[in-house]
Amino acid sequence: MSRLWLVALLAPVLAKAAEQESRWLSNTFRIDPSISAVTLFIEREDDSTPVVLIRPDGSKYYYQRHPDTISWASTASRDIITLWQPEPGPWQATGRISAERGLSLVSPFRLQLAPLPARLYRQEIIKLDAELSHEGTRLDAAYYLEGLSLTAQLVGRRDADTDPFALAPRVIGVFADDGTGLDAYPGDGRLTAEVLVDALPGPYLFQAQTTNQVLARTHEQELLVYPTPLSLRMTTPNEDGSWQMLLEVDSELQPDSLVVTGTLTNPLEQSIAVSGSGRVIELPLAVQPGNYRWQGRAFATTREGREVQFQLPEQVIRVSPPLAATTPAAPPSFWLSWPVLGGISAAVSALLLVAIWRWRRKARGRKTSGKKAAGG
Repeated sequence: MSRLWLVALLAPVLAKAAEQESRWLSNTFRIDPSISAVTLFIEREDDSTPVVLIRPDGSKYYYQRHPDTISWASTASRDIITLWQPEPGPWQATGRISAERGLSLVSPFRLQLAPLPARLYRQEIIKLDAELSHEGTRLDAAYYLEGLSLTAQLVGRRDADTDPFALAPRVIGVFADDGTGLDAYPGDGRLTAEVLVDALPGPYLFQAQTTNQVLARTHEQELLVYPTPLSLRMTTPNEDGSWQMLLEVDSELQPDSLVVTGTLTNPLEQSIAVSGSGRVIELPLAVQPGNYRWQGRAFATTREGREVQFQLPEQVIRVSPPLAATTPAAPPSFWLSWPVLGGISAAVSALLLVAIWRWRRKARGRKTSGKKAAGG
């Protein structure tokens, strides 16, 4: 047992310290044609039997039965398997494999990602480049990266079981190698993502993970997100429609380095480019009443000299129409007032006729009464 056991047990352990952790779906892993040797760490449940390896052609390898091109060391809870000149294609390990630790692979394939800045800000926009490499050489995108996806996410450093306010992992960017967006050249093996740090200030674990439905590689980094070091507000347009954008910057930024670009959309849905430098930006005249929408980015330099850019929050400003000037009412003309006067005259005439009719009726009654008294 001796030397073979010692080599199989210690060599992967030493290599694992310098190699990157790998994870698999359903304990299935793919071996590429360029791989000449690979070592598997398979953590099993306590007091379980060694796993069974299934080759791409469906045949099986066992701890007690395997060719000389395989070195297999097994303990009560671990299998350490080294494959020399393995057959390319999908392999699978079956058995009572630990759900927590699972299967790890030591190989020269690595997901390489430039480290993030030590100080990130909320709403900061950063460009990230990543690549898969084999012994220091970037992999050919046309062959190795087909069907590959690479995403970046932030994982809050709070315990979801004990903290009711713990946030779910937030995807903040998707890498691409198609020559669009910030990606310079399509198919060159360098994947690029524009990442927006849209997260509340606090501690996070940054993860960049790539997967092709079989193999997943993860790059991780602890980081701390700080509050956005600038804010803005819009002034109220004056009588001729002039107004401004005012920006306030924290001491972490160099005030004279501030540059703003964006778009102002007026109530007629016309988009107008807006740009300027400094903390006061003149805006296009607000001559139309209604809602104005502004969105854009700010570029600045930190006190340490790092160039940063921010996605500024969208602003919606309601501009009310000007109040109409009040003028004294003109006296009504004859032609405007005659219907009213005619109505009044008609009412007075009707009342006068009623009064005359009642008076004549009473007079007639008195006259008739006098004749009846004289005849009696």
